[in-house]
Amino acid sequence: MDIRQMTYFIAIAEEGTITKAAERLHMAQPPLSRQVQGMEEELGVTLFERNKKKRMTLTPEGELFLQRAREVVNKMEDTVEEVKEFQNSGERKLSVGATIYSAALLVKSVVSYKEKHPNFTFQVWEDEPTRLEELLENRKIDVALTTTLFSNENVITKQLSEDPCVVVVPKNHPSTEPVSMETLSSLPLVLLRTHYGKGIYDSILAEFERLNLHPTLFCECHDSATLLNLVSAGFGATILPCSMLSLHGLNDLKTLSIENNPFILTTSLIYRKGYVSKAAQEFIQWFEEFQDVQS
Repeated sequence: MDIRQMTYFIAIAEEGTITKAAERLHMAQPPLSRQVQGMEEELGVTLFERNKKKRMTLTPEGELFLQRAREVVNKMEDTVEEVKEFQNSGERKLSVGATIYSAALLVKSVVSYKEKHPNFTFQVWEDEPTRLEELLENRKIDVALTTTLFSNENVITKQLSEDPCVVVVPKNHPSTEPVSMETLSSLPLVLLRTHYGKGIYDSILAEFERLNLHPTLFCECHDSATLLNLVSAGFGATILPCSMLSLHGLNDLKTLSIENNPFILTTSLIYRKGYVSKAAQEFIQWFEEFQDVQS
């Protein structure tokens, strides 16, 4: 059995069907099916359960093999990257990802880092926490910034500074600070809601429920720029982390603190255990110092 076969197996396990795995691997289905059958014969176990809808579900043996296959393939990929990095020591490339709540910190850090290290090139991702965890595990990104911790024993997590939320209202709004939760429940609210995973939206509704308050929720929005445009137009008020507002002009808006603020996020810097590229190591070390200065 070789690395190529393990890569085939991982693709099938992740895609769930031979058809999708073949498309991902840019190969025909029959030889891919034969590879799986050959692996099962060599191991003497059944790796997948097949159903009438052609879904491929991992058996307990398959789950164990998937874990070990990923370790082997990842180790090989790390080794290849390390050799390439040694050969091209003058090049510096970094892939970083962030959730929507951590995007402002990502922008600030990347811009500042680029000023001091002009030879660096970047790939920047903004996505949901579950997707960032997948990208990190699959070596697509080197570092993730997120307010949601990953339940993954193969990553290192370093918590950064706290980021309190504030109420954002039109500039001519009569409310004064600090705003109580009772007052918040009476305002027409426009809330940012992520597609997957938990975010501020869930925390806000949970806190209202805990206090037995019934908020006036006018709109759910999935884009922060559109959200602030709605607030600016007088459509309602919203609640966002302070850091997010640095990405947007606040000419038509004002912010208000929250009484006994229950909405305080903590961004974390997350990266893989084991081999970390020199470029990522340099960025991580600089980022920690950058955060100390910013605090």
